[in-house]
Amino acid sequence: MFVLTLNRKRSGKIIAALLAGIFVIGVGAGVKNFFFEDAETRASMTNLDMTSTQDMAAYIAQKGYTVDLQSARVNEVRIPKTFDAEFENFNRKIMQTDNLSLEKYKNDKVNKWTFDIIDYEVKDKSAVAVLLVKKDKLIGAYLLQMPEGTAYPLVKNQPRTDELE
Repeated sequence: MFVLTLNRKRSGKIIAALLAGIFVIGVGAGVKNFFFEDAETRASMTNLDMTSTQDMAAYIAQKGYTVDLQSARVNEVRIPKTFDAEFENFNRKIMQTDNLSLEKYKNDKVNKWTFDIIDYEVKDKSAVAVLLVKKDKLIGAYLLQMPEGTAYPLVKNQPRTDELE
């Protein structure tokens, strides 16, 4: 059996040492995250919770577009198990929107939400905002220009010369 007796002076020092240790660990973790975070971590710092169509519309509005909520459509799609050159190019466009990537979702089923953009300003074109959502978290977002079906990053005033090959 082990017995430890502490007096006020000694217990105060122990508590102070414990609190200092906790503080040092917390600061160390914060410094590590600040200097060594990756793109996925930075993306997760923004609010990517998509629990309602209003959340989705608000996210798209942050990107500079207004959507028609009545046009919201959802269907389930599967991310390919392997990415060919065309899908790699497509994933690079998704990465230009909040550093999102579909890499870790290979072969997963996700919800594909589409919304008609009502303030798209390219002559003779319309566009659809597409959000890929898994378990109420945004994992991908892009703009689909119609009628061609060309994918672009979901960022207003993004140059439209980088067409999907």
